[in-house]
Amino acid sequence: MVETEQDTGRGDEIAQPRQNSVLKPPGGLGRALEILLQFASSQVLTAAQLSSRTGIPVSAVYRHLSALTQSGLVTAANNRGQFSAGPATLRLAANYRQESIVTSHISTKLRQLSDETQELAAYLVVSGNQALCVEAFEGPQMLRCSYSAGRAQPLYRGASALSLLANLPATEQTEAMSALTLDGKDYEELRRDLEITAARGFAISQGAVDPGVWGVSFPIFDGSGRLTGTLSTMAPSVRAIRSEKRLIAATRAAAIILNSAENGTS
Repeated sequence: MVETEQDTGRGDEIAQPRQNSVLKPPGGLGRALEILLQFASSQVLTAAQLSSRTGIPVSAVYRHLSALTQSGLVTAANNRGQFSAGPATLRLAANYRQESIVTSHISTKLRQLSDETQELAAYLVVSGNQALCVEAFEGPQMLRCSYSAGRAQPLYRGASALSLLANLPATEQTEAMSALTLDGKDYEELRRDLEITAARGFAISQGAVDPGVWGVSFPIFDGSGRLTGTLSTMAPSVRAIRSEKRLIAATRAAAIILNSAENGTS
């Protein structure tokens, strides 16, 4: 049976079950927003991929993409038939960083942590099934690392991702893990890593994202105990080996201060 989109007065309903989607808009906000949210977890997507992820018919996907492209929220990618987030989303992201991160106590504490450790300090949040770096400060020695402001990595590799995933509410954690499409062995290994991270209260990794890069990450929570992000220190393994305890202690101390500030107890 060929699926068609009918005007039933409920145009925002999904014609078939959603697949591979972690981010979902609140009810009533519409299909265009659901399509736009898919670009939070994937750099480029085709109309067919968007249709598969959202359950929206391809013909309707193209119609919404046209409107999103005109608004600058979506743009045609380099490869024909693919789309990506548009320039308007960059302006939104810049405003978010300016108001929520750069001008906040988080940015100040990041800079202080980087000054103290002489290493890279970063703050990351969950974005779809990825760990998104929203702010980072380099130490005096540049670190070749995949984490810089605006970049994201899968939500299972490295200390930052483990810290975020381990502290998500159970339902969100299960949904995020199912979207990672890991095989059985990798899934069980991730489960073990999450159990260790949860029991220890922080995550440590060695070369998980970038070869030769060590990282430690502590979760940050808001006043209601909900995860808001994670505070990370990253350093070359050759330096971290000699000062691991100091780097962990400095990052823990900074995380305690941030958690106190978020909870209004500082």
